[in-house]
Amino acid sequence: MRYCTLADLQLAIPAQTLVWLSNDDSEAAAINEAVVSEAVTQAEELVDAHLRGRYNLPLEPVPSAVKNMTVNLARHWLYARRPEGSDLPDAVTRTYKSAMQMLESIRDGKLTIGAPTGEATPEPGEMKMRANQRVFSTKLLERY
Repeated sequence: MRYCTLADLQLAIPAQTLVWLSNDDSEAAAINEAVVSEAVTQAEELVDAHLRGRYNLPLEPVPSAVKNMTVNLARHWLYARRPEGSDLPDAVTRTYKSAMQMLESIRDGKLTIGAPTGEATPEPGEMKMRANQRVFSTKLLERY
């Protein structure tokens, strides 16, 4: 777990609900950490897919916005895996849509997560420019 932890999910999901969401056995009393880990992995890969090419991955340290988006995506994955999950709670759906919109804005360059120092992270790769040939030479312009 790189972008969020089990503890982060426990802050977003009540303990008993997390037990129910992570287990297929209705009698389970403990969190199934393998299922939670899979939810976080799915969320992290979705975040990475949107940030790849704009930022050096994995992000270190993890910005709080990325952590929050990962928690919301993992929470949605946990709710959606339930067979009766067709009617997800409204808050889960809203936060999922918000996280996806934010990721798309970051991907499109409308938002930036910046570097830990507060500076924008430089774009990877080289910059290329193309220009037309000069119409007036330097010598001609100096005569004016």
